[in-house]
Amino acid sequence: MHNITLKKTCLTLLLAGCLSATAGTSTAATFDLRADKVTIAMPDGTAVPAWGFADDVAGAGTGTVMVPGPQLTVPPGDTILTINLTNNLPVPVSMNIPGQPYPTGAAPTYVNDGKGNRVMSFTNQVAANGGTASITYTNIRPGTFLYESGTNPAMEIPMGLYGALVVRPTTTGQAYEFNPPYNVDSTFDSEAVILLSEIDPRFNAYVDVNGTTIDAVNKINYSISYAPMYFLINGKAYPQTADLSSPVGQRTLVRLLNASARNTMPTFQGNTITVIAEDGYLLNFPRHEFAPSLTAGKTLDVITAPTTTGYRAFYDRRLGMSNAGAYPGGMLTFMGDLSCSPLKGDVNGDGKITSIDVLTVLRSFVAGTTASLPVNAYGPVADVSLEPVSGLPCGNGAIDLDDVLKLLQKATGFNPY
Repeated sequence: MHNITLKKTCLTLLLAGCLSATAGTSTAATFDLRADKVTIAMPDGTAVPAWGFADDVAGAGTGTVMVPGPQLTVPPGDTILTINLTNNLPVPVSMNIPGQPYPTGAAPTYVNDGKGNRVMSFTNQVAANGGTASITYTNIRPGTFLYESGTNPAMEIPMGLYGALVVRPTTTGQAYEFNPPYNVDSTFDSEAVILLSEIDPRFNAYVDVNGTTIDAVNKINYSISYAPMYFLINGKAYPQTADLSSPVGQRTLVRLLNASARNTMPTFQGNTITVIAEDGYLLNFPRHEFAPSLTAGKTLDVITAPTTTGYRAFYDRRLGMSNAGAYPGGMLTFMGDLSCSPLKGDVNGDGKITSIDVLTVLRSFVAGTTASLPVNAYGPVADVSLEPVSGLPCGNGAIDLDDVLKLLQKATGFNPY
């Protein structure tokens, strides 16, 4: 009898020990980022100095600096996010993720500008010219978020210090965990991230040289007036923008983020979309729209489920669709089956659609061959199949005279497609 009791007691203690060892256990996602300078090219050839983030795997220091920064994806089940940040810029930076808990041990940074203390940074700063810090977020929640510099954000975010953070829930194939008693369906078959932003080359050029003091932004506002000239989708302006996959018969989750200082209205031409979440919070009830309002700094999760084959325009209804005043450009791209990509028209790959591209396609039409046309003329299609301009939203697989004429209209600004 005593042996049985002793065995039960030992078993109970062992089970309790196992439970205590596993309770509260959480896994972590770790990213090594570097803030550094970069030059980015606009479709018209303008070179713009910018600041961005690079993904330095295991602190290798060799990642490519990008604007926006690399997409950070936290796998299902991970509840801790650690960002090891190295700062090679001449100004302090920090890491801010609106909508997530405050980083462990973080606190605002204040500066005295002669009129009293004011907040210089929302979180702890990483020193300029090689400073490093390890930033840890605990109890992170699933959703779509912007990560950005929280230091002098009016200067550093327009310079390019921002990116997309995707935190996946425990249940795969869903954007969020089920939220009873409400029944907002966040299941999806495919997904796309669309991060909208903008650039004022004059602002960037000034800050790149003079942006080392706290009043740099005030000087800019008084002297040149911040006014964006290029409007970007995932860091590119049309026609450099990449097509986005949205297969027919599938639920595509589109994660929309706005890192610009202006409000936008992302429009899914010909498609009604379902808004399921705002700022990383699943809605109690879905909203059906085709051009939702995406205010500055906001994120939205939407579902689109096309029922017919083809490409459809995605653009900003507030008409951020120009490159330094030249139309078409800016926030414009296409969504659809990538196996059915229309001819883009940028045949020589210089980021512009000009008479050179028109003549190249015309020669191919006259010669009856398309072998000389390069891959980049057709966008990211796996089979490199030829699709004409005139066949929008899908082509008939051949280049004909109508395609040449429409490409001429596109080069001269009479046809945005």
